Amino acid sequence: MKWNYNFGGGCEKNLPLAERKSVSLLLGAGFSVPKGYPTGKKVNESLLNFDDFPISFTPSGEMVISNERESIQTDWPENDYQKLFRFCKRLILLYAEKNNGFDYEVFYDFIKSKEIYGPIYKELANDFISSDSDYNRFVSGIDTIYNQMVSYIICDAEGKTWYDEEPSQIGYVEGYDSFLNLLKNWCNDNIINVHTLNHDLLFESFRKTEYLSGLVSDGFDEYGSCYYGIVRKGNASYHVRLERYKGRYPKPIRLYKLHGSLDYVLYKRTVDNCVLIPDNYVKTRKFVSPGNLLRSRGSKMGYELYPFAVHADFLTGTTSKISRYGEPTLYKKLFKKFKSNLRNADKLIIIGYGGKDLKINKIILENFNFSEKKSYVFDPFPSDELKEFAKMIHSTLITKSVSDMSINDIK
Repeated sequence: MKWNYNFGGGCEKNLPLAERKSVSLLLGAGFSVPKGYPTGKKVNESLLNFDDFPISFTPSGEMVISNERESIQTDWPENDYQKLFRFCKRLILLYAEKNNGFDYEVFYDFIKSKEIYGPIYKELANDFISSDSDYNRFVSGIDTIYNQMVSYIICDAEGKTWYDEEPSQIGYVEGYDSFLNLLKNWCNDNIINVHTLNHDLLFESFRKTEYLSGLVSDGFDEYGSCYYGIVRKGNASYHVRLERYKGRYPKPIRLYKLHGSLDYVLYKRTVDNCVLIPDNYVKTRKFVSPGNLLRSRGSKMGYELYPFAVHADFLTGTTSKISRYGEPTLYKKLFKKFKSNLRNADKLIIIGYGGKDLKINKIILENFNFSEKKSYVFDPFPSDELKEFAKMIHSTLITKSVSDMSINDIK
């Protein structure tokens, strides 16, 4: 017997994904400000005053954090990474003095350049260099220390970096309610490509809201993954399967983190003669250290451990990051999709972006049809660079933050 119930109204079917128009978004640092994430200026100030933060480094080069400064101190000899950390703090202060200011991205370019080998900077390391080392070898690992210092600063107003343990949120989302409501309405009939230059995990946290639950994909997939992380809590230790990048985006809202993320780690597998080669990007989770990553080699072969990653992989430096845009394991793929999304976009919306990244500007100019398609730039305090860029792409400049934007602003 077949029962045919009709309760009236029915369910409205959404357009198939392949038949939808697309909207492209570009998010900059200003997008995360309502949640309390630091602006570039605040990051600069924090790095200049880094002695205020209770951190140190293990002999493997991984940052350790304590709520009590005294608990960091031990009677053990200072390891090489602790020395490099102290040197890096000295270097930041001297660099700021010599250049009448400090910019954390420009400084990264400096530590990757030949300028760092100048005599004035070598003198800072005199009390750290031993008979079995030299300055060139000593500074070769400074980017590992510096990136962890920057990542430590990138947290919200409550000091949170991870949102794994946060409960799902029903209803109003402070600071982002109108924005999320806008995405929710658009994704019924559009593909929404969200490109962000931020490293934080704020946008991922919106998956736990009723607005975006089940609607976001970022190209990473856990199903069938051969990558695992070791979680240690108290006396317990267990493996968790980790997502790896597959480049599939089956949801209407698609996230592309063009400059990497605080949870992206490049896993390098071992081949003949103990050579390490890039294998894939995996996403770590809270309580999974980047140095505790495993790759399954099959039931008979067991696991391969990759202990050499000590921090997340994200791009910084005004010019250094551009040199990595062509890396084939991830960034080349993301920028290829960025360009394609711009070419297919029915409209472009830019939020919290300062307009200072010349390479990003060039990509937009070359790929978005700004002569025929509309674009909108949201920034409550637009810089001169942003105003000029908005003119170049014939964009409507709206002096509002993401907290104040509404659907009436975008026609």
